[in-house]
Amino acid sequence: MNYSKRTDAILQRMREENADWLFITNPHNVRYLSGFTGSYASLLIHSEKRCILTDGRYAEQVQNEVDDYTPVIQGNRKEMQAVSDIVGDLSDQTLWFEGEHLSVARYTALCESAPAKRYQAKRGLVEQRRAVKDANEIGAIRRALQIAEAAFHKVLDFIHEGMTERELAHFLLDEMWRGGAVKESFDPLVLFGPRSSMCHGKPIDNPLKKGDVVLMDFGCLMPDGYNSDITRTVFFGRPSSELKEMYECVQAANQAAEDCLQANLSGARGDQFAREVIRKAGREEQFMHGLGHGVGLEIHEAPRMSPLSENDLAAGNVITVEPGVYVAGTGGVRIEDMIVLREDGCDVLNTSSKEMIVL
Repeated sequence: MNYSKRTDAILQRMREENADWLFITNPHNVRYLSGFTGSYASLLIHSEKRCILTDGRYAEQVQNEVDDYTPVIQGNRKEMQAVSDIVGDLSDQTLWFEGEHLSVARYTALCESAPAKRYQAKRGLVEQRRAVKDANEIGAIRRALQIAEAAFHKVLDFIHEGMTERELAHFLLDEMWRGGAVKESFDPLVLFGPRSSMCHGKPIDNPLKKGDVVLMDFGCLMPDGYNSDITRTVFFGRPSSELKEMYECVQAANQAAEDCLQANLSGARGDQFAREVIRKAGREEQFMHGLGHGVGLEIHEAPRMSPLSENDLAAGNVITVEPGVYVAGTGGVRIEDMIVLREDGCDVLNTSSKEMIVL
């Protein structure tokens, strides 16, 4: 990853808007700009100085991982005293900070330790750049997805009557670990039978029975920091006519979206491609979430596709396409792919089939 180039782009924005310093505290943004993977660090960026502030636990790690920033160890100083020692006199300077990530307590301590001419909260400054992936990032996400899909294929041979949702969730986790993941991207959502109508329900000791729908939403985090996210719905025994019709509706909505999505659309417009299919099937009220979200260093990041989305889609966005319908007392169906947006369409990263699977 070209961390120096990423920081250069941020500095260009700062020059254009007359900012002197930028204080980065979001751990994912710290990693994106510097490559540091520890759990505690912040960045202080200036046209003539780039520093990464951390504590003694990471003194060796920061030296090994970071090339473009000067490491500063906090030592016995309070955090904002260390920041003040780095930035010096700010009485005639402007400091940007991440408004959505710096707590009120830390902001108050910053103001007391390093009084500035002007503080300005910036929203999405780094996240907007993170939303557009380069070839290396897309390759990393593709590898994470391959591990998740390999686990899904093994699940199809493992599923058996009487097993519980929790048992199947742990099987997925074990297989992704064996494949090279460092952890799950989120707690797997594994739901059987009528419980699958809870689109974000948690697995419990609910045993699998013939005729049950099996909804599996899962993903993994790889050592390079990038995530995957996939949902597949299968049937353990012949599904009811309603569940079959629900599956066909969701499958058609998924395909309609992937046929039409491309860069330079709004997130709300992207959502409509799938939602219109579900609406025509008379199930719009049963599609109760947005169509998709960006995936990268975080499992949920920009951009979003939903009726409320205000963002636009861009070439290089890696986003999910996950229409679903959910009927209380009957069950739910969701099919989720990951795609890369292009100027004239999209590339689907998944290779696993979306045809109805009956086990």
